[in-house]
Amino acid sequence: MEFSSELQGVIGIFPLQVDQRLLLAPKWLKNIYFLNSPDRKAVKPVRPMADSSATGNPERSMSEIDPQSDHLTINSLVTKIVLMAFVGSFASALLVSWTSLKPIQETLAQSIEERYPEAARRAAESASAWLSAGHEELLRLTSAPWDGARESALAGLLHESRYFEGLALCDSRSAAFDRVGSASICPPASDGSLTEGEWIPIRLSNGVVVPATSVSVSGEGESRVFVVAVFDRKQLALLLAEHAPHPDGAMFLTTGAGNVLAGAGHETPKQIEAPNAGDEEDGSVRESTDFPLRHTLGATHPLGESDWFVAFEVPFGVAYSSLLVSIRRVLLIDLLTILVLSLVAYRITSAVLKPIESLSAGAHRVAEGQFDLEIPDSGNLDEIGLLIRAFNRMLQRVRAYQDEIKTSNAMLRTHNVKLQQANELLEQLSITDGLTKLHNHRFFQDQLTREIRRAGRASTPLSLLLIDIDDFKSLNDRFGHAAGDELLHGLALLMNASVRSSDLLARYGGEEFAVLVPGTDQGGAYQLAEKLRTVIAESSFILDDSRRLTRVTVSVGVARFKGNRKKFFDEADRALYRAKAAGKNCVMTEESNDIE
Repeated sequence: MEFSSELQGVIGIFPLQVDQRLLLAPKWLKNIYFLNSPDRKAVKPVRPMADSSATGNPERSMSEIDPQSDHLTINSLVTKIVLMAFVGSFASALLVSWTSLKPIQETLAQSIEERYPEAARRAAESASAWLSAGHEELLRLTSAPWDGARESALAGLLHESRYFEGLALCDSRSAAFDRVGSASICPPASDGSLTEGEWIPIRLSNGVVVPATSVSVSGEGESRVFVVAVFDRKQLALLLAEHAPHPDGAMFLTTGAGNVLAGAGHETPKQIEAPNAGDEEDGSVRESTDFPLRHTLGATHPLGESDWFVAFEVPFGVAYSSLLVSIRRVLLIDLLTILVLSLVAYRITSAVLKPIESLSAGAHRVAEGQFDLEIPDSGNLDEIGLLIRAFNRMLQRVRAYQDEIKTSNAMLRTHNVKLQQANELLEQLSITDGLTKLHNHRFFQDQLTREIRRAGRASTPLSLLLIDIDDFKSLNDRFGHAAGDELLHGLALLMNASVRSSDLLARYGGEEFAVLVPGTDQGGAYQLAEKLRTVIAESSFILDDSRRLTRVTVSVGVARFKGNRKKFFDEADRALYRAKAAGKNCVMTEESNDIE
C-alpha cells in the first residue's frame, strides 16, 4: 500500500480542521472569512454634509465609514497578501509533514501486511479442524443402526454433542419432520433431492445464514433421511477471536458469496464484499469501502477445500490510529505556524491599506442599497484622496435621484390601486348576467365542478333544478322584448329571495334558470322547486303601459347527482320536458321518468 492511496482521506480533512480552528482565531483572521467582530465600529452617525441640500432633503442624516474599520472582503489586498502568506506556509508545512510521516506510514503498512494474512491463515486452520471434528462427531452419533426410536431422540443427541446448537431430521425433499434447537428449517434441495455434504450454509427462519453439516442416516432413493446439524456459532466465534490480531477488529467465517456465517468482534457485519479470487493466494491485505460509512482493512484465507473463507476486518482509522495521532499533532504545529505568519503579514499590510478598506466597505454598502453614508476625507491630494472625494459626490447625486424615484413610486402605487379595483370590477362582470344580476352560465359551470368534487369527497347529496318560463315567446310577442327583460329581472329577484344562501341560482340561458342545491336530496330539491313555482305563480307583473297585472308560470325539472355529470344534466332536462308536456306550471323529477 502506498501512502498516497491509504491516507488521502486523512489529508483531505485538513481544510475542514483549519476552518474549525478559525472559529477561535483572532478578530483579524475572522474578518478574512467574513466573520464580523462584535466590537467593530464600521459606521458612526455624523452631522449632515455641508452641501446636503443637493439631495433635496437637507435634514437627512448620514453615516460615516470609519477609516479604522477592520471590515475586509475576500478581494481586498490585505486578504490577498495574507492568503499568499498562508498558502506559502501551508505548502511548506505540508511538504515537511509528508517527509516526516511517510516512514511511519510505511512501517505501519508493512506490519499490517505481515500480521493480518497470517492471523487469517491460523484462524482458518483452527476453524477447519473444529468443523471437521464436528462433522466426525455427527457421523459417530448417527452411526448405524438407525431406527425409529433414535429418530425421536434428537434432543438427546444434541445434549451429547460439543459442537452443535441445533439438529433437524429432513427427508430428501428438504422437508423437516423433527427438529430441536436452532435448526428450524432444512437446507434447500439440490436438483430436486437433498444430498449429503460435509459443510453447508443454511438460512434459519429468522433469515440468518449459519454453518451446518448433514449426514444420511437411513433409507434408499426418495425415502432417505438426513440429520442436519447447525454448528454452535458461539464456540466458533470464540475460536476465531483467539486469532484476531487486533482487539477492535472482527474475525468471522464467510461463504464465497460474502454471507457471514459466524464471527467475533465489536461490529460483525451480516454481509461483506465477496473475496477476490487471488486474495487467498498472495496473502495480501485488502481495503474495502463496499458499504456506506464502512472503510476497513482486512485479510481472507480459504477454509480447506471448501468455498468458505475466514476473514478479518478492522476499521481503517483503528488500524492506522497511531499514524493518525501523529498526523494530528503535526497538523496542529503547522496550523500554529501558519497563524503566526499570517498575523505578521496582516499587521504589515493593514496599516498601509486602511484607506482602500474604507472605500471597499463603502462600495459594498452602496451595492446593498445603502446611500446615506460618506467616506471621511483625510485632505490628502494623492490618488486615494481624489477617489474618496469623487465617491462622496457620486453618493450626493444618487440620493437626489432617490428622492425623485420615491415621488414617482408613490404616484405609481396610486395608479396601481385604481387599476386593481378596475380589474376586480371586470372580474365580477365576467361572471354576472347583465340583465338579471345573477351568476351567468360560465360561473355556474365552474361552481358545478367544485360542488361535484365536494359531493364526491364528503359523500353528500347534490341536486339540480332547471326552471323554464312557460310561454315566454308569446309574452315577448305580445308585450315586446323590453317587457320580457323586465319579467326576467323580476323573476330573478323573486327566486333569489326564495333560495338558501348556500344554493346557487344562475341564468342558464334565454328564459331558463338553474339552481344548484348542495347537501340536499331529491325530496328536499322537489320541495324547493314547488316553493319557487308557487311563489312565481302567485305573483303578478306589469308588462305594458296599460298597467294590467299579468301572471306567469314556470315548469321545473329536478334531478340528483349520481356520479355522471352529463347524465345529471340530461335527467334534469328530460324532467323539464315532461313538466312542459304535462301541461306546464308543474314540477317533475327524474324518478317519474319513463323507461326508454
